[in-house]
Amino acid sequence: MVAGLMAMLAVPALAADLPKALRTMTPEAFGAAATVRHDPQVRTTTFSTEAGHVPSRVSPIRHLLSDNHLRAVIDWRTGAVRYEVHQRILYWGAHARDRRSYDSASYEAPDGVRVGGLIEARHGESFCPNEDNWGPCALTRDVAFGIGEEEVRAIAARYRPGAAEPWTYRIAERDGRHWEDAIVPAEAAGLLLAIERQRAMAG
Repeated sequence: MVAGLMAMLAVPALAADLPKALRTMTPEAFGAAATVRHDPQVRTTTFSTEAGHVPSRVSPIRHLLSDNHLRAVIDWRTGAVRYEVHQRILYWGAHARDRRSYDSASYEAPDGVRVGGLIEARHGESFCPNEDNWGPCALTRDVAFGIGEEEVRAIAARYRPGAAEPWTYRIAERDGRHWEDAIVPAEAAGLLLAIERQRAMAG
């Protein structure tokens, strides 16, 4: 099982599948586009790279398209940072019974492949061609899992101008319809830049 996961995570084909605009982005571009949200009620600050690259901006269902991004959540009381990978999965199904259930994530780590549970797995927005749900519907699943700071820094360290060596992961689905995707090093580096800049501004 672990050998199979290692083979999947080592496949370089995912790099070629990434949009050119994403493959050529820099840490500075991701850092500048990162959003920062302060929540006084729970006393946290959340950094997100979601706005760094938006797939198919002109698509009428762009809000449903598969996409991923990184988040960092800082606890004001302790200063601890929690890092998360968020993934929106678009798939097609005719009925509610076609909805998928994802339950774990496998990803690259400095010491090999790690497998962990999800911190979020919920049904997202959907789109059907008519009110009777006749024909295939666009269905989405919003999934998130946590990773450590060492993983984020290891991903960021891969960045080389003009080269794409993405960090890959798999989100497992109980019926075998697993989802495989990747994060480019510039995105992880940009998230770290955004955090450093915010801390510098805070003094």
